[in-house]
Formats: sequence, structure tokens, C-alpha cells
Amino acid sequence: MRWLCVGWLLISWSLQVQSQGGQGIRFGEVRITGYDAIKGVRRYKDDRYEVELLSKPGRLTRLEAPEQYLTLTCQNLKATLGPDPQKRPAVLSAEATGQVTFRYDRPRPLSRLNGTARRVLYDGQKQTVTLEGDVSLDGEDESYIVRFRENERIVVYLEEDLQRVEAKSKERDGIPIGEMTIRLKQQQP
Repeated sequence: MRWLCVGWLLISWSLQVQSQGGQGIRFGEVRITGYDAIKGVRRYKDDRYEVELLSKPGRLTRLEAPEQYLTLTCQNLKATLGPDPQKRPAVLSAEATGQVTFRYDRPRPLSRLNGTARRVLYDGQKQTVTLEGDVSLDGEDESYIVRFRENERIVVYLEEDLQRVEAKSKERDGIPIGEMTIRLKQQQP
């Protein structure tokens, strides 16, 4: 029992669990707020932490990782936190379920993504985000604005030089109904 208490104190200290007018987890620049319950916390020998958080209906959990340009808002969150290749605290992976909104906002090279889905999977190592279930996604770079609607699944590869997107359309009576619209941005004088 004593080791369990000591372990929990170490985990709490390492994650810097704080009360900020509500519950919150801080891991370097990564912040997770708004959840109602911690379903589980695991610490691995390689300094990774796995946290599983739940929110009551009507409340949402928010994960913010500004150094990774990532924000997730969801009902339930399972995230693995740990050192990135440069040994900085980072989100290594995340699974968000429920009402999920996803935002990726990288200033250089410009890449903005705003999406909604029932489930979002983020993989920091592969630099991918997968949106599943009733997906809508808006994207923007220096030249174009792209809009996806009526898709069942979208995978975005968040590479620095090239962003690739794979989309699977919803179907109605066996006919694909997904759409993608690409529009050239207005040139500023």
C-alpha cells in the first residue's frame, strides 16, 4: 500500500497535476483541462505516461499542445505523453472520442486544419491525424483553402514540406456522397 501511495505521488508530481479553478494536467507546454475523472494513469520506464480521462455529458476535455500546433476538444481522451526526439515533453499519441473538434495551426509553412469527427487519432511519431465518423475538415495553406464534407474517414499526414490527405466518402444507397472543394486564396496586393 505504501508503494502505491508513493507511486501515485510521483506520478502526480511528474505530470504536475494542478487545480486551476478546475482539474488540469500540465506536462511541459502540454495542458489538459476540463475533464471530470481520471480513469487511469500509467508510467512506463522510458518516461512515458498514459492518461485516460472522462467528461460528463455537456462538458468537454481540452488538450492543448502549442509546440505541436495541436488542440483537441472531446468527451473522452486517452493520451500518451513523453519526450519527443529532442527530449521535450510532448503528446506522443492521442485518441479522442465523443464530440471531437480538432485544430492544427502551424504558422510556417502555413498549415491550418479545423475538423470535427466522432473519433480522432493523433500519432506524433508518424505525424498523422485520423478523423473517423461523420468527418468535416477545413484546411488552409499559403495558396489554397480546402473543404471536405460528408466523409467517413480522413487521414492527414502532417509533414513539414508536403501535406497529404486520404479521404473515404460516406455512402448513401451505395453511392459515395463525400465532397472535396479546393479554392485558390485571393492574392493580397
